[in-house]
Amino acid sequence: MDTQPSSNEPQKSAEESNGLEPTAKSSSGVGIIIGVVVVVLIVLGVGGYLILSYLGKKDVEKTAGTTASVTVTATVNASLTASSTATTASASDYIIEDSSTRVILQTELADLTPWQLKVARNEIYARHGRAFVHKDLQCYFAQKSWYKEDSNFSESSLTTTENKNIATISSYEEKTGSPLASSDSGCNTNQ
Repeated sequence: MDTQPSSNEPQKSAEESNGLEPTAKSSSGVGIIIGVVVVVLIVLGVGGYLILSYLGKKDVEKTAGTTASVTVTATVNASLTASSTATTASASDYIIEDSSTRVILQTELADLTPWQLKVARNEIYARHGRAFVHKDLQCYFAQKSWYKEDSNFSESSLTTTENKNIATISSYEEKTGSPLASSDSGCNTNQ
């Protein structure tokens, strides 16, 4: 008698006849699990980034709204990366620490003195290594550890954000009649 299966019976694979499941079924299950894990990690990463971004903006808004006449600071990023000539500096080294990375509003300038306005406008240039004609600015920036004069400075190295901020501060100085906007007070450290 012939022991071959009848034509009506499906033929079993070698894995099934040994009691093993076909590998296609087990590998597709593993693929699905890996896919789900990857999607969960991506969602958690993006969600975490968005939460940190949101919290950082809230800190900046709170800080900008309650600042006295000393500085407007961003609590999210204390290091300066906008210029190749700048090195990491503390928030107290700047009048407006993040003026090279975000657009500032005239309302943020209301509590600044005429001297602080002049410095805030020129610290944008100083981050790029501009040499200053006014003695007061030369003396002021020479005391900053992050300031390095660059003989190759060009205004074309300024970003759109920096140019907007310079214009905003200049406009505010003009609007308020700032006496120091275009005058040199010398190396007077009692500004």
